[in-house]
Amino acid sequence: MLISRRLTFAALAWISCLLAFAGCRSLSNPKPRPVQEDPRAPRTATPEEELTLMRADSEVFAAVVQAQLAGGDDEYPNHLDPLRYDARPYGTPSGYPEVFAGVQGIDPTLGFARAGESAMDRMIDNRKEILKMAGVRAGGPVSYPQCAGVGVPLPPPPRGSTSAARSKRANVHSGCPRTSEYYLTVGLPIHGQPEGLKNARDTRGRRVSVGGDVWTILVDSHSVGPEGWSSSQYAWLFKRGRGNGPLELAATILIGVVE
Repeated sequence: MLISRRLTFAALAWISCLLAFAGCRSLSNPKPRPVQEDPRAPRTATPEEELTLMRADSEVFAAVVQAQLAGGDDEYPNHLDPLRYDARPYGTPSGYPEVFAGVQGIDPTLGFARAGESAMDRMIDNRKEILKMAGVRAGGPVSYPQCAGVGVPLPPPPRGSTSAARSKRANVHSGCPRTSEYYLTVGLPIHGQPEGLKNARDTRGRRVSVGGDVWTILVDSHSVGPEGWSSSQYAWLFKRGRGNGPLELAATILIGVVE
């Protein structure tokens, strides 16, 4: 993607504030909420709490997009092209994770009560506007049923087969696209550095312990190409600059890889 299309922080901050203001107006007359009778169910957020989450989500999501566009080729986060983001948090219909990462403190409802459907819809709309302004495509995953993972080997030939039959073994990557594609999902913001990530090594091999105003967010990167598909999950840690400045990417921590 051309450098001229990259967002400056000023533009990102402007749209984050604008969208948060629009979210405030949309929440001025919230929908009635059902009485929560099950004490084990997650507590639903108040309109004020939803607005706080929406503002945080717009700012952190915009910071993710900016950092991704500014990435290079030598180290993570890499600049990816062609790239599309799923505007839904975690890429799920509910906007909440269906499978947790297994890291202590990474549950988004620990810091923010569960947002209602209308608030989640507004957050998704905000993200779409941020992507539109950045010149980045928004969209869901594309399925390639006949494309196996990068780490999946060719199946062994049947016993007793001829050399001709062995040369015609099934190609587990025959259904993969000819050119690489990249698809990213971004979770909900978590204030602080989760306990399970403290002193963990980042993608540069450093022990990470970030102080100050810190935000953590999960970024899942899915790639598919001629050699198969691969999925990686990272935790991105942002720290606010001096004097209530913009969020700056402080560290990225690899959580898991599936191939």
